[in-house]
Amino acid sequence: MPSAQQSRPAPLQPPLPTGWNTLEPEAAAPQASGAAAAWSAAAVTVPHAVGLGLLAFAPLAGDHSLAALALWSAALPGLLLTLVVPRPGVVYAPTTVVALLFAAVLATAHGAAPELGLSARQVLAVSGATVALAFVFQWLLGVLRLASVARFLPISVTHGFAAGVGLSMVVGQVRNGFGAGAADALWSARTLWHALAALTVVALAWALRWRWPRAPGLLTAVALVALAVALAGVWGAGLGDVFAPAVQASAFAGPLWPDWTGIPWVALAQQHGSALVVLALLMALVNSLEIMVFNQELELDHGLRGNANQALRRESLLGALCGLAGMIPASTSASRSRILLAQAGGSGGAPGLASGPRWHAAIMLGVAATGAWWLHWVPMAGLAGGLVLAGLLQVPALMWSLRYARRSRVTWAQSWLVALVFAVMGGVGALVAGLVVATFVLLHDSAAKVLRHVRLDGELRSRRLRRAGSDSWLVPRMNQVAVFELQGVMSFGVAAHLAEQVRMLLQPRHRWVILDAARVPAWDSTALAQLRALVRDLAQQGVAGAVAGLDPLAREHAGEQVRSFADLDRALEWAEAGILLQRPLDQRPAHPERDLLGEIGEGVGPEAGAALLALLVPVAVPARSVVFNAGDHDRDLLVVQSGHITLATQWPPETGLRLATVGPGMAFGDMAFLNGAARTASAGAERRPAQLVRLSRDQFDAWARQHPEAALTVMNNLAMIGARRLAATTRQLRAVLE
Repeated sequence: MPSAQQSRPAPLQPPLPTGWNTLEPEAAAPQASGAAAAWSAAAVTVPHAVGLGLLAFAPLAGDHSLAALALWSAALPGLLLTLVVPRPGVVYAPTTVVALLFAAVLATAHGAAPELGLSARQVLAVSGATVALAFVFQWLLGVLRLASVARFLPISVTHGFAAGVGLSMVVGQVRNGFGAGAADALWSARTLWHALAALTVVALAWALRWRWPRAPGLLTAVALVALAVALAGVWGAGLGDVFAPAVQASAFAGPLWPDWTGIPWVALAQQHGSALVVLALLMALVNSLEIMVFNQELELDHGLRGNANQALRRESLLGALCGLAGMIPASTSASRSRILLAQAGGSGGAPGLASGPRWHAAIMLGVAATGAWWLHWVPMAGLAGGLVLAGLLQVPALMWSLRYARRSRVTWAQSWLVALVFAVMGGVGALVAGLVVATFVLLHDSAAKVLRHVRLDGELRSRRLRRAGSDSWLVPRMNQVAVFELQGVMSFGVAAHLAEQVRMLLQPRHRWVILDAARVPAWDSTALAQLRALVRDLAQQGVAGAVAGLDPLAREHAGEQVRSFADLDRALEWAEAGILLQRPLDQRPAHPERDLLGEIGEGVGPEAGAALLALLVPVAVPARSVVFNAGDHDRDLLVVQSGHITLATQWPPETGLRLATVGPGMAFGDMAFLNGAARTASAGAERRPAQLVRLSRDQFDAWARQHPEAALTVMNNLAMIGARRLAATTRQLRAVLE
């Protein structure tokens, strides 16, 4: 499984030495050549791939050279991928999960062999068909462009799968007695000797790492243990039966090709088809996830861009071909690629990145061609030690950290839960556990972040412009309005958390609650039920609730008991109107329709006011009609007598940005009236008809010459109007920026 963390800076692998299994090269160490970097990567690949190959093909050991089966599977699939789809810095090799699942498929097919009369080559054909099916599933994931799902997996799941693979390797070695085959006598003398040799490999590899960081420590440790066993003469001299060799001595043999003839496919499908398909699906999912995460890591950490969906498709076709040939398919090897990137320099311009993968493939081919002559000298305990060390290194370093466990207890516990399920129940159980953990983590994160902004002190106001008297009443009382801005998909648990937060944050002074759902892309039916319950509970406490920005489908299912508005601005208008209704009757404007001059006529004397009224021209504006458009050059000042006028960047408002709304007694068009510039916005009646009066600038100038003091009062009123509107615009801008 992948051990790379998407969009998080914390390292997911232990801090290993450069040239072994690490992402970060030492600061002072020079870059190695492609061949040297490939040798360091092969130092991990050889014991890892050969050991897994021996484990996978063990059921066929009596019918064919086990060395040949393991060696050719370790070399040829990776060589094929390197030649056909070469990528700088990317090493192809059999991965742990694919090899272990291949072993499970082969064991299942071999178990059915006696009943169905299958030969060794036919068993290999059945296994190959199942593995090919797995890579067909992987190809479909690439075709459906599902590579982006990796970024949504929480760190606890990726950590848990990486650790689970490592623990499975360690547990597997313990169960088979570290290569002694003594599962039924775990603490026999033979098992203890094998355990001692395996732990010696681990200790030597760690010591070599600290002394010579760039040396291939694991391969060297296995070689030293093998040499010590040979020199002690334990094979055929005294302790001849203590250490089991990796394979029996045999002549050179080429690959074993499957036999596709005479296989009873129908009977096989009826008896074992479901088990084989489940294993194929698991192989596809787990291998796809590793490829996706590693491709993301290549781009983020090393600047090597690539198309993860395309990588899935290409590797799938070649993987299916290798499976049909009876070999363990190779795939993107994250651990070996990290070694090469660290040695050759993790940037696209490093020369070793291009040649390193080819050198690695050549080394593995040489191992396969010569392994029959030396592999039987390697004790199985040496390879077991390599697998133990590889398993321990597969566990992310953060999971061993007590500091991390204290600081992130939940994430740490979830990671170990998935890892232990993997080690005990296998990949299928871990996949289910990982999906459950991922679901709960994502739901918890959604609930924790469902409140994007909370405004409890009346910081927000609508774009409705009001006269000074109404504003002076509203401003100190807007703290009765609480606005909750929501975000994320709204499910039952998230909505329940939201309701709890709203109830907890509300204060006794609040009389209006607005939930701004403009950033909520979807509601499920249970979340809407929670919303209805919240609105009902608020109403019982004397608090009016409303939701702004609900999508049409959610608005329909929310029901009539949930007051809904198209956007936050209209919801704020509703709350402001409710606050204005609290004013005593003697403070409310009386008969605004008789006050033709509205706010511009405040303070104007009776004689001058009557003269000015005679200049006003009535204008009727039907619903959805425009008064003027942005860019017009008329200089008329307009005052609303009834209805409302909407100002927007363009008309109709749905095609632009709604700027403000003015009601009875309010003037608009004052900027063009004062400076003669073109209209900066459009104006019109949005939903209902409106009645206006119009005052032309030429007639006003003539009136001003006759009534200069009254004209000065009107101009002062216009200046005050502009100042209040500028303050409202500043307040709205500050709210948006916050």
